[in-house]
Amino acid sequence: MKKAVLTILITTLVLPGCSTIYYLEGAEYKDKEKYIAARAAMHTRCIESTEPLPTPLIERKLIALIPSQELIYTTILTNLKAISPDYPITREDLRKQPLYSGTNENFKMIIELIKRKNLYQTVEMIEYESLSLPEASVDTDIFHIVLATATNRNDRYYLTREKRGKLRIDYGAINPPCVNERVSFMYMTQCETFSDNFLSSLQTLALQ
Repeated sequence: MKKAVLTILITTLVLPGCSTIYYLEGAEYKDKEKYIAARAAMHTRCIESTEPLPTPLIERKLIALIPSQELIYTTILTNLKAISPDYPITREDLRKQPLYSGTNENFKMIIELIKRKNLYQTVEMIEYESLSLPEASVDTDIFHIVLATATNRNDRYYLTREKRGKLRIDYGAINPPCVNERVSFMYMTQCETFSDNFLSSLQTLALQ
């Protein structure tokens, strides 16, 4: 039943020609361009409202790996086909939907939050098509994002340290705990709430 409801929801969202309602931080947008503008404003606001530390707490480098937009499209198509094999959707359909075409920008914002907070001495961002993690070392930590799957609809964030290995970062709920939780980034949650939870968890793990 849950899978069937999710399929209906996805059909409503991405079927070409259908009217789509976009949600962001609890607000509703019926116009695609207004939604895109609101998301860009949210990114800027969230980054600028993050108060940087006077000096880096962690005297190491952070290498941050995020999925490329093309990999995101591929993964979404794979997930949709796993849920509904006969569903008629293409990569071009996804490109036209800002719910999907803006995912990489959301991940870039997360890296900018880390930079802005000034947790690490330096932060290097890498976009990956196929995930291959560098080795963590005494002076380098690794952050990476694993995309959601058809059975696990939450993206997962990890920090890998030489001292403690791979650690999952708890960033709190950013969407309602129901079948539409993958509808959009920050569906109901305020970006600042996500930022506080994420950065606090990252800092705790990095200092342990």
